[in-house]
Amino acid sequence: MQKYLTSITPDSLSGLIFALEGIYDGVVLLNGPSGCKFYHSSLSDGQMIRSLDFDPLNYPEKWYFGQPHVPCTSIDNGDYVYGSEEKLRETLRFLRENVKFNVLFVVNSPGAALIGDDLRGIARSEIKDRPVIVYESPGFSENMPKGYVRAFEAAAEYVSRDESISGQGNSADCGGSDASKKVNIIGAGLWRRNFQGDVEELHRLCKMMDIEVNCMLMAGCFWQDICSLSDADLNIVIAPEFGEEIAKKLKTLTGTGYYICDSQPIGFKATEQWAREICEILDLPEPYKIIEESQRLRARCYPLISRLNSLTGMPTGRHFAVEGRYSEALGYSKFLLKYFGMTPDSISILDADMENCKEELENFLRLYGVEDSLKKPILDTDAEIVLASGNTIGGLKLKGADFGGIDISLPSLGYIDVIPKTHLGLSGAVLLVELVLNGLKF
Repeated sequence: MQKYLTSITPDSLSGLIFALEGIYDGVVLLNGPSGCKFYHSSLSDGQMIRSLDFDPLNYPEKWYFGQPHVPCTSIDNGDYVYGSEEKLRETLRFLRENVKFNVLFVVNSPGAALIGDDLRGIARSEIKDRPVIVYESPGFSENMPKGYVRAFEAAAEYVSRDESISGQGNSADCGGSDASKKVNIIGAGLWRRNFQGDVEELHRLCKMMDIEVNCMLMAGCFWQDICSLSDADLNIVIAPEFGEEIAKKLKTLTGTGYYICDSQPIGFKATEQWAREICEILDLPEPYKIIEESQRLRARCYPLISRLNSLTGMPTGRHFAVEGRYSEALGYSKFLLKYFGMTPDSISILDADMENCKEELENFLRLYGVEDSLKKPILDTDAEIVLASGNTIGGLKLKGADFGGIDISLPSLGYIDVIPKTHLGLSGAVLLVELVLNGLKF
């Protein structure tokens, strides 16, 4: 019924590349045709800008093709027959002698994975002074979160082990001490519409709890941060589709416990609960700073919602639609339904084979008698507020639908964010109130 989603949703290759591109001092070399690099390089540079303009002469080398991210070997038909070793060695020598990096990631494109070249042996014979991590296969016809997990699994051997931690205990066992608490945050990344704003808000909230972020895993971190993942007292998973398997892997490797959000911290109540549960796990005081700020912002939003409601009856009872992964859909649905009193018309799930949050989302919708929204494709919605990718919003507009569109995932509608924005945390809750109210009015 929703096959269109799987045909346009980024796959495992994209998840793998975007995860690795989130490491500042790493280079991602794609062993494949140039056509496989352009989208990934463009998106990566849009999220982590390296070039001030689009002049291809800034990166004229044949491996970069005018783009500052994701160099590639540009293999062709002959290389699929005779092998890509010659081009791979040439590219590796160029990177070794001309590009600054602390770790190299060599990723086979799906087609190149069928050739059978010894990528690991070739790469490590050319670059011996820095870590070289090779991905022989990006995963065939798998979804994006699995590519993200695959990116970490190959790098996990470089995570330092803390032999003093036994690795025993339940998922809330943080192994902390009296020193300042540190956390790793898992599940953010370049593929998120508001990547920079998400990272800033998560850092800000942790600081308000007197917690230090040890590593924002593959979301603007450095290679040394990954090697030092064991230094944290807790791993916080904000998106279980991407982070649950990694958190379990780190539990085995380092003994560090993990916390998985019931839903992403979207909205005032969800953020307060998120902060309280983290503080409880880490044996920290009640997060008064976050609760007080939440109360102030609620007080700011209430009269604006009340005045609109007194004139128009909105937003109560108005329909909304969401296109996203389970944890995204759960977070947005909780906020729109419980805070605004709106009703879900369509909940379309990306990567529906990821079961991490499926039961909780279904139970939540069933509690309010709106579980049928999971059966309605988003392109058939007549909701007044639609939260989706720019492509989906554009498609609905072309059909003549009248609604307020909020792009929550890439590709976006093209709005240039000078001030980093987020839908997470308290800053995100206020922004969503603004977007929903204006989306209903205009």
